[in-house]
Amino acid sequence: MNAKSTFSLFLALAGGLLLNQGLAPAAPVADQGKPMTLTVGPADADVIGTDHRAIQQAIDRVAAAGGGTVIIKAGAYLLSNSVRLASHVTLRGEGPDKTILKKAPGVKGRLKLDADYGEFIATVEDARGFAPGMGVTIVDKTQRSGWTPSVRTIVRIDGQTLHFDRFLHMDYSVENAGEVFNTFPLIAGYEVEHVRVEDLTVEGSRGDSEILDGCQAGGIYFFHSKKITIRNCVARNYPGDGISTQFVEDPVIENCEAYGNAYLGIHLGTGALRAQVRHNRSHDNGQDGLYLCWRVQDGIFEHNQCWANGDNGISIGHKDTDNTFMGTLSSGNGKAGIYFRDEPEINAGHRNTFRENTLEDNGRPDAPGYGVRIEGATQHLTFQSNTIRETRPPERATQHVGIYIGPRADYISTEKNIFNDKLKRAIVDESTGGHNRLELSPGE
Repeated sequence: MNAKSTFSLFLALAGGLLLNQGLAPAAPVADQGKPMTLTVGPADADVIGTDHRAIQQAIDRVAAAGGGTVIIKAGAYLLSNSVRLASHVTLRGEGPDKTILKKAPGVKGRLKLDADYGEFIATVEDARGFAPGMGVTIVDKTQRSGWTPSVRTIVRIDGQTLHFDRFLHMDYSVENAGEVFNTFPLIAGYEVEHVRVEDLTVEGSRGDSEILDGCQAGGIYFFHSKKITIRNCVARNYPGDGISTQFVEDPVIENCEAYGNAYLGIHLGTGALRAQVRHNRSHDNGQDGLYLCWRVQDGIFEHNQCWANGDNGISIGHKDTDNTFMGTLSSGNGKAGIYFRDEPEINAGHRNTFRENTLEDNGRPDAPGYGVRIEGATQHLTFQSNTIRETRPPERATQHVGIYIGPRADYISTEKNIFNDKLKRAIVDESTGGHNRLELSPGE
């Protein structure tokens, strides 16, 4: 027997020995590291359950395996705390009309003792309704917005004292009406990358929950994260913002709907860089539909719709520069289709471009509206080939001005825009800078 035949016989005998001992041959190297997929659901799933704990268990298992997909099967899931995402994990429902993640009913308690910076506890007058594992927020009337609330998880309860997973980062006093309530992000990603949230609905309990703004919360919320995608999701009736992304790079928000939220529909803020926001619908929110907060830069916003929001369709402000808006419909909002907030020159939203957008029927009877309102020392804006119009009969018309340019704005350029004759003024230019290049409609 030659050497080749001897080696072949050895392989055959070794394989037979493994099988005779009940051992399967090692899996091919190509199968190692294959992304894991787990399902969560009320039945017939890898993880059985209908709350945040079941979803979290699946996410943690997939993350421990190196990444993959968690599929949340059709059904209603009641969340008492955030579902926390992990890097390289996709969280996917079976469709926004089928997979619905609901916030638990509201619970709150007034502070009995001051809750101080560095403490892990808060003592409340009445702890009924609170439970270990619940997500809560600690505030008082002077520390209630932005980054001042403490969003925490209850780890245990001793009498009226709630113990948290992390220490409090501000002082909250009885004198200033300090309280604890169970508002928290429904889906949250903290310091993650390459994450997707797809094909599901998050639903707040706006009617019975305390409101918390989008700096630390939202129906879907990301903080200090990279390469994130939110696609084909609905965020509705949340006691704050629908979708909020803070300190993020390269976020994609696509084909989502945000409506009925107490504050903002879609909120990009605090250094959101290179965003791609497209084909979204943001409507009937308490304040603005699409809100660019601080340092939202180099983004592409295309084919979004913002309508019937309490204040503005789109709001732009502090260092929100070098963004492009195309194909947007902003209609029927309470104040303006597009609003530039009042910022000094050093911090204004410069170098933004608007092409082929439609801005119509904004304003309300007690606050006449604008297609575009530019406040602050905002400079180098380009408006090209937009349609700005009022379509309603005179007795119902409220959008009286197409584009308003405030006294400190400068270097504003308009070209090939269409203004209809139901506007009282196509362009109102109160700028004192002297560098605007305005193409006016006939008769202006």
